[in-house]
Amino acid sequence: MSIWKSKTSVEKKPWGKIINISTPFGMSGKIIHLRKNQRNSLKYYKHLNQALYCFSGKILVMAPKEKEFGDIINKDLGATFEIVPGELILIQSENPYRLVAIEDSVLVEVLLGRTSGHSIMLDDDYGRV
Repeated sequence: MSIWKSKTSVEKKPWGKIINISTPFGMSGKIIHLRKNQRNSLKYYKHLNQALYCFSGKILVMAPKEKEFGDIINKDLGATFEIVPGELILIQSENPYRLVAIEDSVLVEVLLGRTSGHSIMLDDDYGRV
């Protein structure tokens, strides 16, 4: 048995910041700070499933390819989910999504799957595609 100690890293983003959490065992996660009225890129992961837990604030999760589940479903725009503190959403690999902050928000993201490779960005408000 072993116990490991590690440090986090912080990435500043145009919409807020991400605190990256990783371990030598392939487990990883993030703490996402998203400012009110901001949104991240429309993206997906090829090999990672994500659980996003809303710690504070209010977030809309836009899922353009989701046609079956959601708080609001539009046949042309996909599904929209609203998550508030205490709620979480699971996003399976290869499913594009975008986060939109209704309020200053903090999310805890747990990642499961092969962590090699980054997300695939489809659209971005800040010219990063």
